[in-house]
Amino acid sequence: MRFFAALACATVLPLSGFADNANIAGTDGTRSIGHIDCAAQDGQPNSSCPVEILPKEDGSVTLRVLLPGGQVRYLYATDGKITSTDSTGSMGSKTLANSTIVHITPQERFEIPNSLLAGK
Repeated sequence: MRFFAALACATVLPLSGFADNANIAGTDGTRSIGHIDCAAQDGQPNSSCPVEILPKEDGSVTLRVLLPGGQVRYLYATDGKITSTDSTGSMGSKTLANSTIVHITPQERFEIPNSLLAGK
């Protein structure tokens, strides 16, 4: 019985967790790599999108996200909050207890764990 419970947990919660060997936009892969929930089209269910976390010396963070379809989106954070993006669409964000939801009009959506925005 315990074996089946452990097997069920392993299929729902992969052991690899946040780490991945994804290489986004030709980067050298030395930065933190992982996945966040995102969608590139309105009404599309969330996908697991590769993300590269690029902390800066001043404490700010750049997130480089590979969207479904191959486009790369940059999200910039300062003091734990998303402040801007490289998109020409308008951006809005909402900070929840454990994550920040970012919408970029007309169609992109990101759910970012707040721990990624800390710059530490």
